Amino acid sequence: MNPDILPPKGLTRGIAIGLVLMAVFTVWWASDTFYGFARPVAVVLTAVGVAAALLFIVQSVRLFRITRRLPASEGAGAAQGGFSKKRGRAFGWIFAAEGTLIGVTVVVLASAGLDRFAVPAIALIVGLHFYPMGWVFQRSIDVWLATWVTLVGIAGLVVIGIDLADAALVWAYVGVGVASATLAYGIYMFRYASVLVKRASRGLTAA
Repeated sequence: MNPDILPPKGLTRGIAIGLVLMAVFTVWWASDTFYGFARPVAVVLTAVGVAAALLFIVQSVRLFRITRRLPASEGAGAAQGGFSKKRGRAFGWIFAAEGTLIGVTVVVLASAGLDRFAVPAIALIVGLHFYPMGWVFQRSIDVWLATWVTLVGIAGLVVIGIDLADAALVWAYVGVGVASATLAYGIYMFRYASVLVKRASRGLTAA
């Protein structure tokens, strides 16, 4: 084993978790296309999301297996964008705040008879939550994705607000917009994970 080659455990764990999340949310948002697109189109788009999600999960499993064999090096992992205890807590708080805000927003909109705004409103919240994630994990890609998803959410709210298109169709387009972001993030993590797996394999087999 050569510890100088091995990637930090906190980093590999963080990317593995991220891949699982991107797998789940890519399928989730892609499935929103069933609201407004023709069924064959929605099936194809969702199938693409499912296929990507399966690849993300497989890569995540590979990374989790490698992670179990790595020595603890939390500080180094945190320095490179991985999970440390402090970052894990921050991630948890941001994720919890996002979920709570989404739940409250959906209930308020439903109570006010404004259900048609629900999906773009959720997209807006998801987009905004990426900004603090970028700060916590020191990743610029989070900021780019945050901006894109936030704009998608705002666009959806505006289009529905001025009654430019049917809400179901807007939901479908918002789903494609957000799914494209989670897919892009998943691809980024997938490629990064490949580098980490190769690096870990070399380090673990080195004399």
